[in-house]
Amino acid sequence: MNEISSRTELLSLREAATLSPYSADYLNLLARKGKIRAHKIGRDWLITKSDLFDYIRKQQVESKSRLRQLSRYLNLLM
Repeated sequence: MNEISSRTELLSLREAATLSPYSADYLNLLARKGKIRAHKIGRDWLITKSDLFDYIRKQQVESKSRLRQLSRYLNLLM
């Protein structure tokens, strides 16, 4: 836990799920695949609020970008 500031509040993925649109199981999958910045302590995955919110913001930006690309593509078809 040396790399994590002792002042940083860590949340279990179950707690993080209540603050996000994702389930605890999905957050667990993302953690195991290294898609979110989470830390395994013992058998539990923990994440900071800031890391969780950074991931959510990143997904929102990418989603908007994909929608713009799809919209351009559909406009070309018409």
